[in-house]
Amino acid sequence: MYKLLLTILCLFTNCFLGYSQTLTGTVKDSLNNPLPNANVIAKPLVENQSLKFAIADHLGRYKLELEKGIPYEVKVSYLGYKEAVLTIESNSSLKEYHFKLQETGQQLKEIVIDYEYKPIIVKKDTLIYDVKAFANGNERKMKEVLEKMPGVEVGKDGSVTVQGKKVTQMMVEGKSFFGGGTKLAVENIPADALDKIEVIDHFNKVGFLKQVSDSDELAMNVKLKEDKKKFVFGDVEAGAEVANDNGFHLLHTALFYYSPKTNVSFIGDINNIGKRTFSFQDMLRFQGGVSSFLNDRKQLTNLYTFTNDNSDVVENKSQFGAFNFQQNINAKLDIEGFGIFSKLFSASLVESQNEYLQNSAFTFEDRTTKKDNKTVLGIGNFKLNYNPSDRSKWFYNAQYQFSTNDATSLLTSIRDGQQSTFETLNNADNGQLKQFIEWHKQYKNTNHTTTFVVNQSYENNKPVNTWLTDTEFLAGLIPLENDSFYTIQQIKKVKNNSVDALLKHYWILNNYNHLYTNVGNNFGTTSLQINEQQFLTDGTINDFAANGFGNDVNYLLNDFYVGFEYKFKIGKWINKPGIYTHFYHLKTKQIANDYTINKTYIEPQWNSEYEFNQSESLNFSYKLSNDFPDASKLLERFTLQSYNSVFKGNALLSNERFHSGSLRYKKTSMYRGLMLFANVNFNKKIRTIRNSIELDGINQFTTPIITDNPETNWRIFGNISKKIYRFRLQLNTNFSWFNYIQTLNNQTTTNNRNNQAVGLKISTATKKWPTVSVGYNKSFSQFSGLTSSSLTNDVLTFNLDIDFLKSFHFKTDYEVNFNENSLNQKNNYSIGNASLSYHKKDNPFRFEVSAQNYLNNGTIINNSFSDFLISNSTTFTLPRIFLFSISYKL
Repeated sequence: MYKLLLTILCLFTNCFLGYSQTLTGTVKDSLNNPLPNANVIAKPLVENQSLKFAIADHLGRYKLELEKGIPYEVKVSYLGYKEAVLTIESNSSLKEYHFKLQETGQQLKEIVIDYEYKPIIVKKDTLIYDVKAFANGNERKMKEVLEKMPGVEVGKDGSVTVQGKKVTQMMVEGKSFFGGGTKLAVENIPADALDKIEVIDHFNKVGFLKQVSDSDELAMNVKLKEDKKKFVFGDVEAGAEVANDNGFHLLHTALFYYSPKTNVSFIGDINNIGKRTFSFQDMLRFQGGVSSFLNDRKQLTNLYTFTNDNSDVVENKSQFGAFNFQQNINAKLDIEGFGIFSKLFSASLVESQNEYLQNSAFTFEDRTTKKDNKTVLGIGNFKLNYNPSDRSKWFYNAQYQFSTNDATSLLTSIRDGQQSTFETLNNADNGQLKQFIEWHKQYKNTNHTTTFVVNQSYENNKPVNTWLTDTEFLAGLIPLENDSFYTIQQIKKVKNNSVDALLKHYWILNNYNHLYTNVGNNFGTTSLQINEQQFLTDGTINDFAANGFGNDVNYLLNDFYVGFEYKFKIGKWINKPGIYTHFYHLKTKQIANDYTINKTYIEPQWNSEYEFNQSESLNFSYKLSNDFPDASKLLERFTLQSYNSVFKGNALLSNERFHSGSLRYKKTSMYRGLMLFANVNFNKKIRTIRNSIELDGINQFTTPIITDNPETNWRIFGNISKKIYRFRLQLNTNFSWFNYIQTLNNQTTTNNRNNQAVGLKISTATKKWPTVSVGYNKSFSQFSGLTSSSLTNDVLTFNLDIDFLKSFHFKTDYEVNFNENSLNQKNNYSIGNASLSYHKKDNPFRFEVSAQNYLNNGTIINNSFSDFLISNSTTFTLPRIFLFSISYKL
C-alpha cells in the first residue's frame, strides 16, 4: 500500500514538473513592512487558460503556480496602496519577484477594487470567494463548487469545513437557510445560482455583540446572482431501477423562490435506496428550538434514526418534505420559519456471536435479530426578528415537534444448544414544545451591553414496550408466573418541563479589559411513571408492582447561579478567567421515600488564546463542573430494560464532579500550502456515577452507584494537510485513553479502553486534472480489565471524479475494510458506488446511470467489545442497485 501511494505521488509529481513553474516573493510597503493578505493575481495573456492567484501570508510571502510557456500579467492589490503590475513573458525563467507598494495617501472607509478578477478577498474575519473564478459551468449543486475552492472541504455527511473549521451557520442572502444546516444547502442549491461565497468567522447574529460574545461560530453566506434574487429556480429528479426488478426508485425536488423581501424554499424526497436528505448535524439543529445562550439543556428526544444514509438494511423506504420561508415585513421586523416532515420504514437483519465475561469464565450466545421499524417525524418552527433600533434586538422562536416510533423485532438467542425466541413490540408517541425569547441592548455609552434570555421546553413521551416469548426468561430477576406463552407489557409516561433564564451584562472597561456579569436560573421537572405487567393466557394479569417493580417519581432540579468573567489582553495574549457560584436544589418524591439535596459549589473556568499571527493560534480552556443525575437514574424500584436486562436506580445518587480542559493549535499557510490542526482534550471525574453489573449467563442486573473512584479520559487528534505541487497530502491521527473502575459480579477492577488511528490520504489539487484521491486508515483498539481484548481495522479508499468529452461526468468511490480481533479471526468486505451522467451545458435536462453497491456486497462485518461483552456481528445490506435518473433544471 505504501509503495502504491509513493508510486502515484512520484508519477504525478513528474508529470507536474514538466508543465509548471513556481513564482515566489514578497509584498511589502515602502518601509519594507510586510502587507499580509495582499491579493496576488496572475491573468493569462492567452485564451483558454485559467487565472492563477495567491494571498500573501502574515510575512507578506506569496507563491504562484504558473503554467510553463504561458505569458501572464501579475497584479498585486492592497487596501490603501497603489496597484503593482508585473508582466511575465512566455519564455521567462523568473522564479522570484518582490513587490513594493506605494501608499495612495487616501483614507478609505471601505474596500473598492476595480480589477476584473477578485477570486478571493480577505478581511479580518471574512473570506469572500468569487464563484466564477472556480466553477467551470458543469457543476450541478453548491457542493461541487465548494469542493473546488481552496481551504474548503465538504464531507460525505454534508458538513462543510473552511481551513479546518466547521461551518455552523448556513445563510442565503444573509438569512438562515432551513435553520442554518449545511447539508440541505450544499446538496440542493443549484450551482448556477451562486455569485459569491462569504465565510464569516466569530459570527454573531447580533452585530454589536461580536466584540464581547467570544463566538466561535463560523458562518457561510451565499450571495446569489442578480438574476436569481427575484426568481424561481431549482430542479426535479426522477430515477428508476434498471437491470433488475426490485422496485428501487428515487424522486427528488428542490425549488426556490428568492426576492428582496420574500424567500421560499421547498425540498422533497421519496426513495427506497437508503438515502437520507438531512444529516445528524442538521437534525440537532432542527431538534433545537433553544437559545444559543442556553444550549446546555439535555435533549431527551432522539431523532438519530432520521439522519444519514443507511444502506445497512435489507429494506428502506424514505419520504421527506421540508418547507422554509422568510418574509421581510418592514425595516424593523422579519419573520421566518420552516416545516419538516419525515417518514421512514426500514427492515434489518443482524447476526452476532457474543461472549459474556463472568469474572474468569465465558458464556457464549449466537443471536439473530430481525427488525422492522417505522418512524414519523414532524417539526414546525416559527421565528420573529425585531429590530426597534440599531442598538436593540428582539428574537422570539417557537417550535413544536412530534414523532411516532413503531418497531417490531424478532430475536433468536441460542445458548448451550438451547434456542429462545423473543418478539418485541416498541411503540412511542412523543410531543415537544420549545420556545425562547431574547433581548439584546447596547446603550448610548457603547461600553455597556445587556442580554436577557428566557427559554421554556415541554416534552410528553409515551413509550410502550411488549415482549412475547414461549420461553421463561430472566429467571430470578422478574416475577414471572408459569404459562405456556409469556406476554410482558411495559408502559412509560414521561413529562419534562424546563424554564431557564439568563441576564448577562457586558462592560468594556477599555480596549484591553472587559467585565461580564451573569445571573441565571435553570429550573427543570420530570414526572416519570413505569408499569410492568404479565398478561396470562387465562385472561388474568400478573402485576409486577407487588414484587418491587413499578416506578412513580416526581423530580425537580433547580440551579441558581451568579458568575463573573474578566477578559483581559496582554499583547497577543487574550485571557478570560471566570468564577461561578451555583446553588443546586434537587428533590425527588417516589412511592416509598422523598429525598432532598441542597448543595453550593464554586465552579471556576479559564479560557486563553494566543494569536501568533492571523494564521497561527493556540487556545486553552478549562472548567470545573457538576452534573446531577436525571430522574431515570434515581428510580428506587426495578424496571425491565430488555429480554436479558433488568435495571434498578439509586435514589441516593448525588452529583458527578469533573475537570475538563482542552488545548487547540491551528496553523494555516497558503504560501506553504499547509494546514495544521492539533487538539488535546482531557476529562477527569473525581466523583463518578457508574453502573454496577451482576451477570448470570447472558442475564444482566445493573444499578448505578456513586463513588470517589476517578475516571480519566484523554483524547489527542490532529490533521496536517500539505500541498505538494498539484497534489494534497493529508495525515490524520486520533488517540484516546480511557481509564475507569468497574464492578462486575462484586469484583472491582480497573479497566482501560484505548484507541489509536492513523490515516493517510493523497489527492489531486488542480482544476485541470480529474479529482482523484487514495486513502489508507489503520486503527487499533484495546480493552483490559478482567480480561484483555484487541481489535484492528484497515480501510483503503479510492475516489475518482472526472469530466470528459465536455458533457460527461463520471464518479466512483470504493472502500475495502479488513478486521481482525485478538483471537486472530479475520474478515473483510468491500463497498463501491459509481455514477455516469450526461449534461450538455445550458441544457435543462441531465441524465444519469448510477450503481450503488456495484460489488453486490451483501454484508458488513464488525467487531466490538464493552465492559463484559465481546461481539462479532454481521449486518445484511441492500443489494446492488442500478438506477437510471433524469433531472430537469428550472
